[in-house]
Amino acid sequence: IRSGCHRVLSQEGFEVATAECGERGLKMIEDAHYDIILLDLMMPSLSGFDVLARVKALHPESVVIVISGYATVEHSIEAMKRGAFDFIPKPFSPDQLRILVSKAIEYTRALQDIAQEKSRMRVLINRLSDGVMATDARKCVVLANPAFLRIVGSGLAGAVGRSVAEIVPMPQVETLIDRALTMAGDEFEELVEEIECPDEGGGGTVLSVRCLPFRDRVGRNVGAITVVHDITALKRMDQIKSNFVSMVAHEIRSPLS
Repeated sequence: IRSGCHRVLSQEGFEVATAECGERGLKMIEDAHYDIILLDLMMPSLSGFDVLARVKALHPESVVIVISGYATVEHSIEAMKRGAFDFIPKPFSPDQLRILVSKAIEYTRALQDIAQEKSRMRVLINRLSDGVMATDARKCVVLANPAFLRIVGSGLAGAVGRSVAEIVPMPQVETLIDRALTMAGDEFEELVEEIECPDEGGGGTVLSVRCLPFRDRVGRNVGAITVVHDITALKRMDQIKSNFVSMVAHEIRSPLS
């Protein structure tokens, strides 16, 4: 079966490597990445379940197709629960093998497209001058770009997985997230608040904080997106304009009086 699979897939233009046992296969997987792995469940000394667990630990993005006899279909289903993509029972025809491998290729390409899109999106978010933080329903951080950590004054580089209270030293932000998470499904409102953050020198910063709920396909609130913008310079400019207008108005009124 191993030789037959090698011959069929090689004729289709694939680069194919084979291993006669689980130990040899794991050694090859430790040395290189394989997009698709055909794995027999019944092997001497090391079972397919053991190999599957190790593959998922080393290369979780590899697609594993389980090969098994009719008597072990239940085991094949169990393997899929543990992360296998699909299974093919013995005996199988070359066409059945081609079809299943083609499905695996489409799945792999879809995963690669998603990974590339996530990578591009993460690069874009990390380059934004505005701070962006995404939190889940438990108010744990799943994304926080460098601008966000800098603006809120957090020195924690490993923000992902921590609670909002650990990352953001401003209770108003957590209150906005609470309101977003409890927003009714028929509502969708951007929550906005200005937060003053004084410092010891009597100055400080003024932040504009915007928060929106993040919803799944059925409209459930599964998290929140928070965007922070430093508006300190704008507020100071507004204050300078206001002071100038007041001064001019005072000078105009003085000679008239």
